[in-house]
Amino acid sequence: MQIWKKLVAPALLFTLAAGAASAQDKVINPKLFIKPVPKPTPTSTPKSDPPKTTAPSPILKSLPPIALNIRSPNMTDFDPATDGFDFVNTFKNVTGVFDITTGGLCGGMVYTALDYWKANKQIPQQFYTPVSGTDLQKYIYDRQMTALESHMDKWVELHGNPFGSRNSEFFNWGLQDFGGGRLQELKARIAANEPVPLGLKSLSGDPSADHVVLAYGYDMGRYEGRLGPYKDDLRIYVYDPNAGNQRVTLSPEAANQQYCFTDSFYHDGGKICWRTYFVQQNYRAQLPPNIPLRPNEIVAEIETGGDDLRGGRDNLGIEIALRGGGIIRADNVNLSQRWMGGTTNSVGVTIPPTIRPDMISHVTLRTNFRGGFDGDNWNVDRVKLRVIKNGAEVAACEQAGGPLVRFTGDKHTHSMPAAC
Repeated sequence: MQIWKKLVAPALLFTLAAGAASAQDKVINPKLFIKPVPKPTPTSTPKSDPPKTTAPSPILKSLPPIALNIRSPNMTDFDPATDGFDFVNTFKNVTGVFDITTGGLCGGMVYTALDYWKANKQIPQQFYTPVSGTDLQKYIYDRQMTALESHMDKWVELHGNPFGSRNSEFFNWGLQDFGGGRLQELKARIAANEPVPLGLKSLSGDPSADHVVLAYGYDMGRYEGRLGPYKDDLRIYVYDPNAGNQRVTLSPEAANQQYCFTDSFYHDGGKICWRTYFVQQNYRAQLPPNIPLRPNEIVAEIETGGDDLRGGRDNLGIEIALRGGGIIRADNVNLSQRWMGGTTNSVGVTIPPTIRPDMISHVTLRTNFRGGFDGDNWNVDRVKLRVIKNGAEVAACEQAGGPLVRFTGDKHTHSMPAAC
């Protein structure tokens, strides 16, 4: 077992960093909603003479009404509708390892949302996924790495399940309200008004299919937590980054030994289910950065053609030239990563809130390729610029070609307007 862990753990860290990019982690329709529970129909009672009442004391009549802040013992104060992100988990993570481009930062989104909630700070309100290089994206990515590294032992354990031999054991862990079971841990955190991240183990052996959500409440129903009857009554209420800021319910299916989202479905109507869950007890709150609620930035969407951007020492910078002088510059926006041929990558450059589109003269893509026999060449087939003000697109410009521009050791720049 120790040898297996030494061999598998590094691979797990890499594949889990993809942020659950498989079919289990497809993005859910953000327009999903939870149907309100209908009010029970009042039952009729025999009429009787009304009881005699005594007029209230003048002193009581003069007292102001008392406002009671009553919270269900099974729910925390976290509400995905106001405390979750408006955008869904469509992050793309580019890595040069084996030429793989992966997607998803579910753990990072969960940890970041919880950081903002614990700091009593309003979460950023942008509606689109933060692009690479922006402050919010970098913070979410760092929290993703923390979430993975601090619970790697749990993920390794759950992947030690040869031929499904531990399916029943893993499933029951999530139902145990005794002996250190996962349900017991979850209930203790919720009772303390502490939303808690949950690691969700997929039904497959693919680590990239695993997921992270944030539990903020539960309902036992008739289930008593002792692995007895009514297991399917259990409801765990979670914030799922793949569903936007919707309220999602996770519930066991004892007959199939799995936990499923009962309110959220893929676009094709398939259910989303997991083998088990575990409470991420090693989460530690971190003070999130002061990020504008609605961003002001220029987003560059760049499509690479038949010759890739190598990364490493050969990278891309973006310069925003202002009318009347002044340049806003961002270097190495690809973060030294490789952009493979046929891929599209988006990067963002923050601009001051006072900058209007008509104040921008042009935007320049600038490379630092060395040239020579070992220098890089890069084909760019399409560039789309979007000017974002207070979280909304106010101007755009797009250029395309085959290629639009080929960067070499001699050709380092391409300029275009921000609005056209």
